Amino acid sequence: MKKLMLCAVSVLAMFTLVACGVTPEEPANNKHKDSTKVVKDDTVKNQEVKLTKKVRGTELTVEHIKQTIIKKKKHLELQFSLTNHSSTDQGVGANDFRIEADDSKTYRIDGTKVNFGDVIAPHETLTGSAYFVIPEKTKSINVVYQPEEKMEAAWNINLE
Repeated sequence: MKKLMLCAVSVLAMFTLVACGVTPEEPANNKHKDSTKVVKDDTVKNQEVKLTKKVRGTELTVEHIKQTIIKKKKHLELQFSLTNHSSTDQGVGANDFRIEADDSKTYRIDGTKVNFGDVIAPHETLTGSAYFVIPEKTKSINVVYQPEEKMEAAWNINLE
């Protein structure tokens, strides 16, 4: 009797699990339509800039800017190359940078993305990206390096 009851519970459990599963047809079609729509809305522009400043023995270079338009906002990915020419470790992170746009507003990094940051050993190079979200109509930006209270470097960049 116990074996029969155990088999009945097992079969009931299997049917319950199958009944609670995802139906493959409808959600898959909805997801496909949404992803197609996102591709149509996005506009991507790449811009090589190669602008370098030297601050406290560290060479800071803005290498490349990738612009993506999403929902009337310009998402910027600034790719940096940072070389420590000093004899001591230097800590640098994306949070040390900000953007001053042509609308006179200041924009901080987009914390929803993985931004760079690390300690750079002497004579080593760190590469990484900092992400920002600015208004779509922005034509020029000032990338400012300010790790503490004093601005130490700035790059004026016209966006293509």
